Amino acid sequence: MIRFLILGISLCGCASSHDLVEQYGGMRDVLRLGNTQSRISFVEMRQQPHAIGVGALTDLQGEITVFDGQIFVATTSNGISASTTRDDANPGSATLMTLSHVKKWHHDTLPDSVPLEQAIETVARSHGIDSDRPFPFFIEGVAESYELHVINGFCPIATPDLAPEDQPWRAQGESTALKVIGFFARDQQGVMTHHGSNLHIHAIIGDGDETITGHLDAVEMAPGSVLSVPVVKNMES
Repeated sequence: MIRFLILGISLCGCASSHDLVEQYGGMRDVLRLGNTQSRISFVEMRQQPHAIGVGALTDLQGEITVFDGQIFVATTSNGISASTTRDDANPGSATLMTLSHVKKWHHDTLPDSVPLEQAIETVARSHGIDSDRPFPFFIEGVAESYELHVINGFCPIATPDLAPEDQPWRAQGESTALKVIGFFARDQQGVMTHHGSNLHIHAIIGDGDETITGHLDAVEMAPGSVLSVPVVKNMES
């Protein structure tokens, strides 16, 4: 069983490029200082093919999850219910975005019985990826349990006394097939990740009209899940 747990609302942030990864917006700047303006549009995200990313909508009005160029937008108006739409039905922009464009992936069985961060780093290093620099990954499999949220305009950590209508929407489940979309980013806490973690991860659950997406606060992946990491140029045959 692979377990990942992060406390609080995790949102990306810093305006720079780290080889595989582009970062737009800053977590501290957005959540603490309230600078939630648009920094990258959906159109710009798709200017290169095979986009993968996680982030938040302008004004923190929802979560953005990008997988193979498809943009999923999760929003909630009251913290009680949430919905996910595709970018073609809901164009927009992000105030926070961690983004990469990956053409080829290595696919490995996710190592079991070790922390998720360690499992991801071990597989990445085996394929020549420098884990001291941020890199994207995704996992396909069954979550023995998960917890996720969809932000609703405010961060409950930075603003603890939120009104009920401003609370994030939260969901949890067990024995659920899903995709984990995320980034491993060492020494980016408070920038790309929350303090205490090297990961920023979202989930895509289901397909078609029943899709649910959001930011993962906790996940336990069952044995046999498949971890994919990028093929880096200097390791290609």
